[in-house]
Amino acid sequence: MHRVAVDAGRPGICLPSADLAKLAVPAGSLSAAREAVRRLSKAGRIIRARRDLLVLPDATGLLGVDLPDLVDVVAPRPYLITAGRALERHELTDQHFFGTIVLTAARLEQLHFRGQTATFLETDPANIWGWEDASGPRFARPERAILDVLNHPRYAVTLTQAIDALVLADSRDPDFVPRLLDAVVLYGSPAVARRVGLIVDRFVGPQAAAPFRDWIGKNRAPVLLRPRGKRTGLVDGTWRVLVNAPLESERVRT
Repeated sequence: MHRVAVDAGRPGICLPSADLAKLAVPAGSLSAAREAVRRLSKAGRIIRARRDLLVLPDATGLLGVDLPDLVDVVAPRPYLITAGRALERHELTDQHFFGTIVLTAARLEQLHFRGQTATFLETDPANIWGWEDASGPRFARPERAILDVLNHPRYAVTLTQAIDALVLADSRDPDFVPRLLDAVVLYGSPAVARRVGLIVDRFVGPQAAAPFRDWIGKNRAPVLLRPRGKRTGLVDGTWRVLVNAPLESERVRT
């Protein structure tokens, strides 16, 4: 089974419905192979993540597979792992997130593995963009992940954590803010441009924030800094944002 999984490009991950038929077993022995899989799973020798998804320990009994690897197998393209797990991937947070947010064009059930949960959010394929150009699981690039957590509190990343990630990304890469602006343009939302522009203005500087002004729209009504939050707080007149949550960073004291 390990060999079949490797040949299929997913080491350590078995899809019984596809892989058992490829095993070099005598004709008529597939039922015995399925029974062997059932016994191994019951004994804890292999891990059943869901009905047709098994994780195979290596020869020493260790699991070399993590939840994003399973997401890469079950989620049809295009998909995007964003929010906290993407920030972890880029070392923009020291927080470990047990929940993994996945944008996908298909409706999929949650996936649970080793105390972690992948939640699949059905999304218009046109809004699934911004992943790393790398093999393996499709993690959002830093600028896309930061936009998502700033604008979707339900992704379970606090505003302070999101601001910290932005400040750290900017400190590491002088081209980060221009890429963040490009991502804001792709988002196509004046509300997003206002929130991000305000934060860049406060924590990076007015000069860096100036280009975001072209994308904040003409509507004078303020937007909430934290969507779905309380409509209380001071309004920043420049960016037309109602600051309804503490605007602070652990990295930069203001």
